[in-house]
Amino acid sequence: MLITVTVTVTIPFISQYSCPLRMNISEAEKQKLIHKIINDKTFSRSEMLRDLLSYLFKAHQNGEKVKAINIAIDLLQRKGELKENDETIARVYMHKLRTKLVDYYNKEGKTEKVIIEIPKGKYELIFQSATNGKNKSPKSVPFKTVLYLASLLLLLNLTILALFYGFPKHKPQNPIWAEYLSDQEDINLMLANPFFYTIRNLENDSTFVVRNFNINSEEELAKSPILFSQDKYENKESDISYFANNNVSSLPALFKALCTTSNKIHLKSGDKINLENIKANNTIAITSLKSIGIFREFLTQTSIRIPHKNSLSLSLITETDTLNYSAIKAYDDFYTDYAFIVKVPTPNGKVLSILSDSHSIGNKGLMELITSDNLEKVILSKYPQNKDFPTYFELLVKVSGYQEQNLNTEIIHFKSLD
Repeated sequence: MLITVTVTVTIPFISQYSCPLRMNISEAEKQKLIHKIINDKTFSRSEMLRDLLSYLFKAHQNGEKVKAINIAIDLLQRKGELKENDETIARVYMHKLRTKLVDYYNKEGKTEKVIIEIPKGKYELIFQSATNGKNKSPKSVPFKTVLYLASLLLLLNLTILALFYGFPKHKPQNPIWAEYLSDQEDINLMLANPFFYTIRNLENDSTFVVRNFNINSEEELAKSPILFSQDKYENKESDISYFANNNVSSLPALFKALCTTSNKIHLKSGDKINLENIKANNTIAITSLKSIGIFREFLTQTSIRIPHKNSLSLSLITETDTLNYSAIKAYDDFYTDYAFIVKVPTPNGKVLSILSDSHSIGNKGLMELITSDNLEKVILSKYPQNKDFPTYFELLVKVSGYQEQNLNTEIIHFKSLD
C-alpha cells in the first residue's frame, strides 16, 4: 500500500557563537547585563525564568556550585511549583532558560558585548566577551540550507521506513486493526477539526466563533435559534482551518499499523464527512472532546460520556459510580491528559473506531500504545477475564507528559463490548 503524506519537518534552531575573546568582565558589567535581560520583554511573561536567572547569578557571585536539587528546593518548592523535590522540573526550567537567552541574543541583545552561556548539563552562568564585528550574536542557518537539510532528513527517514516497514514481516496481527486489514473495504480515516461558524452580532457588530460539542453541522446550528436568532445574528462558515497537533502527530504510528493493507485509505476532515458515510464504511476517527459530538449516538453503546458543559472532561460510568476525568495542567507545559478508544459496530455492519483525548497529549500516547506489538499481551494479562481480545471494546488511558511529548501512558479502564 502506498500512503502519500504531506510531511512538515521541524528543524531545531541551529546557532553558533563566534570565537569569544578572553577578556576580563567586571562584576559591574555582569550585574548591569543581568538587570537588563531580566527586564527585557523576552522574559516579561515568565517570572520563574527571571527568578531562576537571578538565582544562578547570585550563586555565580558567591562562587557556589548549583545542582538541580538546589534549584528544586531553594527556588521551585518555595514558589509552590512542586510539592516534592523533583529535579526533573528544575532541568526543564534550565532548558527553557537556555532557549530564552538564545532568543534574547537573536533579538534585543544582538549588539551586546557580553554573552551569557549556560553549558548543557550544568547549572552555572558563563560570561564571555563577543568578538568585535558583525557576528556578535547567534546566527541562524540560511533558509536554503535549512530546506536542504530538511530534504535530506526526510529522504533519510523515508529510506529507513522503507527498509524496516516496506517488506512483509511475519508477526502477530494487532487485533484492534484486524478488520481494517482483512476486510476488502476502503477505510475512512477521519481527522476531526471542530465545526467552526463565525457569528456576527447585528446589534453591536461584534463577532465570535462557534466551537461547540452540540453543534457539528449547519443543520445543528440551524436548530439553535434560541442561541443565534436570525434577527440578531448573522451566521457564516468560518475560514479558520484547525487541526489539533496531538491528533496530527498520532498519524505516523497509525500508518505503520495499517501499512500492510491493500485497501484504499481516504483521509478526510471532520467537516467533510457525515453519519451516513461513517455507517457505510469502516472508519477510524481521531478526535478531541470538542469535536466528538457527531459520534454521540455511538457513545451510548459504551460506558463513556462527555459532559456537554465542559468538553475538556469525560465521565466513565461503572457498575457502582460515575467517575470524572479532566485534563490537568500542573505547571508550565506539564500535562495530565485522558484519552480513550472505543471500537463499535455501525448499523450497517461496519466497524468504527473513535479515538479522543481531553486536551494536549492524550491521542499521541494512546496511539503509541494501541499500535504496539505487545498490546494484546498487555491487555489480557491485566484483564484476565477476557480469554481472547474482544472485537469491540472500550479503553481509557491516562497520559502524562511535557509540552507535546507524552512520557507515560497508563491503562486505567478496559472493557469488552462484544
